Amino acid sequence: MKILTWNINHRIREKRIPDPMIQAIALLNPHVIVLTEYVPGASRDDFKEKLSSTGMTYMFESANTPRQNHIFIASKSPLVPGEISAPAIHEALPSNVLHVRLPEEGFDILGVRIPDYSRLPRIRRASWDWLLATASSVKNTPFILIGDFNTDPGYPKSRCGDCIGRLINDGWRDAIPSTGCSYWSLRGSGVRIDHAFITDHFTILHTRYITEENDFVYAGRGRNALSDHAALCIDISLDTPV
Repeated sequence: MKILTWNINHRIREKRIPDPMIQAIALLNPHVIVLTEYVPGASRDDFKEKLSSTGMTYMFESANTPRQNHIFIASKSPLVPGEISAPAIHEALPSNVLHVRLPEEGFDILGVRIPDYSRLPRIRRASWDWLLATASSVKNTPFILIGDFNTDPGYPKSRCGDCIGRLINDGWRDAIPSTGCSYWSLRGSGVRIDHAFITDHFTILHTRYITEENDFVYAGRGRNALSDHAALCIDISLDTPV
């Protein structure tokens, strides 16, 4: 099963999702998509209708919070809402978390975007502490944590780089590609901040960051780039169906 996560670069503004972005998603033929930096609004009706025509007829978005980013999850098989929600550590966190279940597939997904919090290191740490505690509480069931964690494994502890290792030490696997990056700073340096952490109930078949595919530029700084983040596509199998 292919699962795709992509930061679509809306930065708390409702912007029309162009048809090429829907086509770029369809080209990869994922079973589930988790979009981060998604902002709900009236313009999403057209997007949802066109996405549904590709077979992704089950959709959820996180609770609407004005002037914040959100999570959008769509699937080709039924979704039901989960019970995990983020505490109001900061006003930006709750809408950047969305928990769903795939009852026919036998696993859960927690779509996540840890807000950058560059100027609020204590809030970043508190958000990660909540996520680590939540991850520990669900690790014994088939579960996927996926999205934009705004943390590269090489970041210093002050930027929560240690939290990646803490997740792995707690039994999670980072389905991170062996090559490539998911985001590039204005200086051109690349980092891997979009992740998919999976429990040991799954086998990782393939994983990659996608910056270009056919005629689509998924990530870049040019005018034809669909976003500033690469899409992360993981192909996994569930070894112990529930």
